[in-house]
Amino acid sequence: MKRDAKGNDKKEPQHIRLYEWLTESAAWQHLSTAGRALYVLLKQRYKGINNGRIILSVRQAADNLNISKTSASKAFRELQSLGFVEVVIVGGFDSRKDGRATEWRLTEHTCDVSGQLPTKRFMSWVPGKNFTVPQGGRSVPEGGQSVPQSGLMGQRIPRTVPLRGP
Repeated sequence: MKRDAKGNDKKEPQHIRLYEWLTESAAWQHLSTAGRALYVLLKQRYKGINNGRIILSVRQAADNLNISKTSASKAFRELQSLGFVEVVIVGGFDSRKDGRATEWRLTEHTCDVSGQLPTKRFMSWVPGKNFTVPQGGRSVPEGGQSVPQSGLMGQRIPRTVPLRGP
């Protein structure tokens, strides 16, 4: 802690710190511009004692970053899938009676809610390998893809090309 001319503790001004090891990671390099901007916004809301209680909705992020709600939603999913953030409490007007926003945790820091140590999942992300889809955002239904009851077997596919020449 720094001291002023009278010897009193002098508080550091608020700042956002992005370490070089984070910005040089493969996951950071893969992030879109909106994803990077959203991460900085989430870091801005982190005060050192509220990780796991960082409240930010898609609408708030879109307004703050001057992007569409669709782009903000994609950026949140991107940060989750690359391992930069995790949802602690799901928000949403429909899913919660109080209509509060989602509460986030930065995986770079210890969770102040559960005490879980930093996972830094983004550091182990490798392009094309362990890309994950956040829960609730499945690209394939839990039971797998459905095939019509009749199935595809036994159906004859008409030939358009003769087997032999003219």
